Amino acid sequence: MFAMQKLERCEICMGKGSFRGIFHRMECAGCNGGGFVTPDGLPLEYPALVQQLRLRLAMSGNERRMMQAALEKAGLWPLTGPGDDYVGRNNRRGVGGGNMTGD
Repeated sequence: MFAMQKLERCEICMGKGSFRGIFHRMECAGCNGGGFVTPDGLPLEYPALVQQLRLRLAMSGNERRMMQAALEKAGLWPLTGPGDDYVGRNNRRGVGGGNMTGD
């Protein structure tokens, strides 16, 4: 099992992983295109970078699922409103054709 390392945002590209050159976008050399560096400012090697990004993606997916489960338990998910009456129906008049907007 891999442990999640403490990483900081790259100051060269501001965490984007690339920067704009004169004619095109280029990969940031300060972070190897990942947007993260070690706390002492060194870039991660590609295998370690992929591993850390994968761990962070999995953790954020788990957080999203937990938050959605809490919302469903509280009765606040799925969100419903007046627009849900029109979802999935065939209008025959095009977008907004059968809906009085009051303009």
